[in-house]
Parts: sequence; C-alpha cells; structure tokens
Amino acid sequence: MTRVKEIAQKLIWMLVRILWVTLNNLYCIPVYLVLTLLLVPVYLTSPTTYFKIEETFFTWLLSMVSCWSYTAGYEIVESGDSLDDCIGEKILYMPNHQSTADVPFLMTIFTSRFGFSGKVMWLMDKVFKYTNFGVVSWIHDDFFIQAGKDTREQSLIELRSHLQRVFGMKSRNCLVLFPEGGFLRKRKAVSQSFAKKKDLPLLEHCTIPRIGALEVIMDEIGPQGKMPQSSHISKIVDVTIAYPEGRPLDLQNIVSGYRPPCTTHVHYRTFDVNSIPTNSEDLFKWMVKIYEEKEEMLAEYYKTGVYPYKMYSTSGPAMPPTPLKHNAHTYALGHLLFVLANSLLIAVYYYFTH
Repeated sequence: MTRVKEIAQKLIWMLVRILWVTLNNLYCIPVYLVLTLLLVPVYLTSPTTYFKIEETFFTWLLSMVSCWSYTAGYEIVESGDSLDDCIGEKILYMPNHQSTADVPFLMTIFTSRFGFSGKVMWLMDKVFKYTNFGVVSWIHDDFFIQAGKDTREQSLIELRSHLQRVFGMKSRNCLVLFPEGGFLRKRKAVSQSFAKKKDLPLLEHCTIPRIGALEVIMDEIGPQGKMPQSSHISKIVDVTIAYPEGRPLDLQNIVSGYRPPCTTHVHYRTFDVNSIPTNSEDLFKWMVKIYEEKEEMLAEYYKTGVYPYKMYSTSGPAMPPTPLKHNAHTYALGHLLFVLANSLLIAVYYYFTH
C-alpha cells in the first residue's frame, strides 16, 4: 500500500510540474514575442538600445528555464578553471553533447552570472528552430546548423556570414559550439567507425570532434580573424558535462522531475586562443587530444563517482567541485514580472477589441 501511495504521489508531482512548465511557456514566450515586436520602432531609431532591451528579455526567459532544473532538484557543480575569471573577455565555449538536458543546464550556468546570458550566441541544430523556444532563439539571432553531409558546406558559409552580421554588430561576448555535432548516443557508432579508419582513439563517453565550424570561427574571430579586433575571442573554454553514473538527464526529466534529485558535474579548462593551432591538421590533432583527455576524465568519474578535477589542469590550481548558486527570490520575481506583463497585454488587447 505504501508503494502504491509513493507512486501516486510521484505521478501527481510529475503532472503538476508538466502543467506548470507548460503554463510557464504560455505566459513567458508570448510576452517576449509581443514586446520585441512592439519595440521595433526603437530598433529603427536606435538598434543598439533595442539589442540591449532584447538581451534583457532573453535573460529573463533563460532564468525561467533555469528554474525548472532548480525546482526538480537537479544540482550543478562546477570545477576546474574559473569561468568567472574570463567573463569580461570574449570566449568560445565548447561543451561535449550528451542529451537535451545539456542546453538547459548551460542556460542555468549562464544566468547565474549577472548580465552574461543575454550576450551569448548559440550554435545549435536546425531542428531546435521549430520548438517552442526556437522562435525566441531566432529573434535573439542564434545560429541554426543544418545537419548532414549534403548541407555541411552551405551551413559553414552561412555561419561565416552570421558571425559577421551578429557576433560583431551585436557585441556578443560568448559563442557556444558543440564540436561533436550531435548527441553521444546518435554519433557514437559513426565516430568509432571513423576512428578505426583513421587510427584515432576509440571513445566511449564522447565522440571524435568535428572542426569545420571551429575553423570558420577561428578564421573570422580568432587571433588573426578577418573581423574587427574588438570581435576577436581571447579564450577557448573546453567544457565537460558529466551526468551521474553516465546516465544523462534529458528535457523530459527536467520538465517532469521524473528522475530523483541528482548532481551533474561541469568541468572547465581554459586555453588562451593564441596557443591554439591555426592550420587544419594541427587543429584537428589538438581537438582530438582534448577529447581523449575528456574521455579519461569521464571514465574515471563513472568508475569512481568522484570527478577527477585535478587530472588535467591548464592554468594553476583547479577549482574543486563547487555547487552553482541559485536565487529563489530572483526566480519568483521573474515569474511575477512575466505574469504581470502577460496580464497587462491581455487587458490592453481586451480594451481595444471590446
């Protein structure tokens, strides 16, 4: 009987969360869309002002996503080099890619640092464009990559143009790139087949990285990039996301809270961009080495349950695993602002249509 009661309580909890997250989308995303549309006259007179306002709205939205994982009890701990030490610089942020939970967790990491998340430009699969949050990312001017060999070259051409039009003009400070080009479970077999043909290391917990997008980025905003110096990145942050027991959470877990509360490790290694190879062959070798080391750290963590944050240190003593801080009051205020804004827009609409 006790077991039945526990299952019933869990199902009720999941249902409440699903309804809450659905409602959260319904009263947040329309507000963002309507306000950015209403502020088009500001864009026509002062684009810079419009961009700053849009970045603020975008930050508020990302804080709502952060709240989902926080209320589900999914904690994040950070280790390695301090991300805060390079917040004031332009950085390329390169995480491994395991599941649909990666992006919400990265959003949580960015929103925990005041004024940072609105300045981030995301590179993501084009499929994401057609989700509920895709239209928001489209307005924010993130870049959507079309997966597949047939469209890869065209995507890289479009990426080059997008960097020139957005990263520099909108003064973005951070660019997020997933070098593996897809989820671990989808790319693992292809990656291992490629590794065997090219005599590369066989990776179990990550995949052989691709460098096409990285080459374009380095060519445009690297140390010798074609774009103005003010747009050039100064640091590359290698990011290792490690889920407990090697079992990645996913968006469904975050929305429903189905999985019990747990801790995900996020480890940083920061490299000065001037130390990165510039020619294709050496750049690929450098990336493979990075992922080979990432593989060793993940394997050790999954084996022992303790993240080996000292295994590969790049710049001084590594920061031990430190829980990411959340501010419940900020989340509550964000929800209140979106509800009030939504109510105001509905009231205005009702006034002019009745």
